[in-house]
Amino acid sequence: MPLSLGFVAVCLIGIVKSPAANAGELNAAYVPADAQWLIHVDYESLSDSPMWQKIRDEKPIVTKMLHGKIKQRYGIDLSTELKSITLFSSDYKIYTGTVIVHADYDASKIEKRMKQAIDHRTTKFNDHTLHTVTLSKQPPADDGPSGDEEMTLVMVDKNTLLLASSVENAKKNLKRMAGQGESLKDKPSKLLSDQVDKAWIYAAAVNLGELKDHPVSMPVIAQHERITWSLGEQSDGKIYERAELVAQSAEVAQKMKKVLDGVVAFETLRADGSESMTALMKEVKVNQDGKTAMFEWSGSSDQVVAALDDVFARMKTWQSMFMNYKPTERSVQ
Repeated sequence: MPLSLGFVAVCLIGIVKSPAANAGELNAAYVPADAQWLIHVDYESLSDSPMWQKIRDEKPIVTKMLHGKIKQRYGIDLSTELKSITLFSSDYKIYTGTVIVHADYDASKIEKRMKQAIDHRTTKFNDHTLHTVTLSKQPPADDGPSGDEEMTLVMVDKNTLLLASSVENAKKNLKRMAGQGESLKDKPSKLLSDQVDKAWIYAAAVNLGELKDHPVSMPVIAQHERITWSLGEQSDGKIYERAELVAQSAEVAQKMKKVLDGVVAFETLRADGSESMTALMKEVKVNQDGKTAMFEWSGSSDQVVAALDDVFARMKTWQSMFMNYKPTERSVQ
């Protein structure tokens, strides 16, 4: 996935406020049937939650900085206008992938920024203007669409932005968005679980064995067939998190369960002294069923926010220590 696409996604996550719900749900018709991985964030639902409000309130400086940066660079006002973001790709190659952003945006600002970028060029396709720029010079390789890291941006309509790794990738996505070509709506895929419709944040990946020979070493993930993860709100109003890791063998799943048990044990120890954190850790369940290892927990909004209170309070104690730290002559040596 191009660096800029990942940058946009990271900047958007966790800093959005928006009044309505449901408009940010995943549109499976926009995702190719052969997609290998998918991340979707329904900001309109997420941003209304007390949990997310707590995170924003605790990090106002970062929130304000990122709000201003994204609005200046992309013409998107994150305080009211972002609805959802979807990232996906049909392979695991470097510098490939697609991002679809649903938001009200300033087209003139985006076009101005694109024209100021390196090697800006335009392509006309089905009444759309495709803006392509070079983000950074890369040596030629088989892992990308060209020797350079590129991004092609399309203002599909007044509420939809398409960011793709190449012109050809953008054209394929535009065809699919117009109803041409198979999508996840037309063909069943293990990418989609029963959690996708109620999740604020949903992530999934399949055919993970292909990562065995990936340039970035991921040996643990490569021993799995697929992974799904979701964070959202249940029908009873409780916040939940759930992950399923389907391994290539029951032996790997058994080892993965031990890893998850270890993480839970560590977090339980770290929760000592906090009633809210300890209570939340008691809700965590880790199980194994054949080749599948899974963990999940759920809790009320009040319970989760109380736990976050303690987490942020503890973070501040470490923050003050590091800010006041002055290296001595011995520590420098």
